Amino acid sequence: MWIRPRAAGASGRPCDRPARCISRAPTLSTSTPPRPDKQHYFLLIALAARTRADCLGRRVGAVITREGRVLSTGYNGTPFGMPNCSEGGCHRCSRRDDDRLRGGAYDVCICVHAEQNAILTAARFGQQIMGASLTSTTQPCFGCSKEMLQAGVAEVRYLHPWDPAEAYGDPALVAQYAALRARFSVFEQVGDPAMDTPDLFGLFLSGN
Repeated sequence: MWIRPRAAGASGRPCDRPARCISRAPTLSTSTPPRPDKQHYFLLIALAARTRADCLGRRVGAVITREGRVLSTGYNGTPFGMPNCSEGGCHRCSRRDDDRLRGGAYDVCICVHAEQNAILTAARFGQQIMGASLTSTTQPCFGCSKEMLQAGVAEVRYLHPWDPAEAYGDPALVAQYAALRARFSVFEQVGDPAMDTPDLFGLFLSGN
């Protein structure tokens, strides 16, 4: 049974003249959404991974790639078997208003960072990441940077930057963080943070 193309204010109904119905069918657009380059493609994957994060503070997603292929992804959250942040599993998340926890003591935070999760996932499934690239939605922290370096990650790219001087304060720590960054062949921002909107994927697919 053929269905007449639906016009404004009209409902579709059986059509007894198929040729006429086809001739009146709306013309489909042949335009295609913009095709991202590889770096923005990986960034979109990291942003998609971030949607799985349950942190009540900052959600982060990361992807590890080599030779243009995805090896693993990760997002920040509590370890396997532990309650999620939204379930009270993270002491820091449950005490967001405690000034004593702001900007420090990340070494005793129960959550695993997105970059760490991506590295550990690759190891768990036997993926070699020596010489690989990591793309994160946020500039990796001091701890993740040294772990990426030790794991053999060669290139690091991220969307959202932050100021090490503001985060660490101590000039010696800022200098050490800079030294860590210098050991990577690439450690740079990619993309425009302004692209990170609640309707990111909808805007991208629509070509706006």
